[in-house]
Amino acid sequence: MESKGYVLNVKVLRQLIIAADDIIHFVVALTLMACASVIIIRTLPNLFHAETLSILHVVNDVLLALIVMELMWPIVRFLKRKPFSLNPFLYIGIISSTRRLLMIEAEHSTLSAIGQQRIEWQDTWPVLAELGINVIIILVLAISLRLICNTGKQESGL
Repeated sequence: MESKGYVLNVKVLRQLIIAADDIIHFVVALTLMACASVIIIRTLPNLFHAETLSILHVVNDVLLALIVMELMWPIVRFLKRKPFSLNPFLYIGIISSTRRLLMIEAEHSTLSAIGQQRIEWQDTWPVLAELGINVIIILVLAISLRLICNTGKQESGL
């Protein structure tokens, strides 16, 4: 008889732990949504300035908000009790590298255009190396995403 009481207590504890886990995941999702909202709200004033630098900050901030929102998808999948997926993380990597590419090019172009920096090979090669590394990262992540998607279609019989 004692073993039944023990089993019942373990089931109740398991349900409590699962409920607490769901609540924490829900709070994390809400926090991510709040962060993305704050990023968008803070970038709105830049949207109304026609200056190149302001527009670049808008693009940068919008891509950051997109990254934050992509972080929410694994949480949503968890709460729906669906299997874990790497896709959102691959999207985040692609968006992050694209964001960095855009910002490197924008910073380099802006400095060159206003003549604050004299362009020499010693100054250019680190920029080119970082651009190249980000392009390689995007290609590797895109190929990985394609492979994962093809594997998923084959496994589901499509």
